[in-house]
Amino acid sequence: MIRRIRGQLVEVGSEHILLQADHLCYEVFVAPATSERLAERPVGAEIELHTFYYLQDDQARSIPILMGFESEAYRDFFECLIQAPRFGPRGALRSMTVPLTTYARAIEIGDSRTLKSLPGIGASTAKSLIAQLQGKLGRFVGAEPLEAVASSGSIASDVEAAAVEILQQLGVPEQDAIQAVLALHASEAELTDAEQIVKAVLRR
Repeated sequence: MIRRIRGQLVEVGSEHILLQADHLCYEVFVAPATSERLAERPVGAEIELHTFYYLQDDQARSIPILMGFESEAYRDFFECLIQAPRFGPRGALRSMTVPLTTYARAIEIGDSRTLKSLPGIGASTAKSLIAQLQGKLGRFVGAEPLEAVASSGSIASDVEAAAVEILQQLGVPEQDAIQAVLALHASEAELTDAEQIVKAVLRR
């Protein structure tokens, strides 16, 4: 079982990346949000992903599939998602376009409207996710270090807290991420989206 992979970034596609690890080049499927963030990294950058490996049945053969996540928490959350009936790994991965806390909170509070706004999730899948997982995702919603940062007064908003979380997933130490976000807020306060904040920090 492959649970973690580290190597050099070779190529970034809309649904996958190519990662050179020693003498092998792996195709690793990633979530849309992960693909967007990794597209900001230069070719040859060293990255580490937490992985999920499975065999996809395709008529008379099985195809090995490797999926990569920026943190262990994201992989754990994904493994919860695929417990829902008829919600396979590929569909679950494609749906991961919002911050982890947003997705988990929507399931916990039964917010089917938010769930249906995610790629590939219709009314029946939203209902299934809520029925299967509601009450089981608390560790992804409120008990993370990010929440403590957000409530400590150092970080002023949920958007900035989300930006800190993303930077940590990209390998930036927590305190460095907080300082970078706060410094950016002081000079570019008009940025109101976590993705924009992260891109601006990485450009510096």
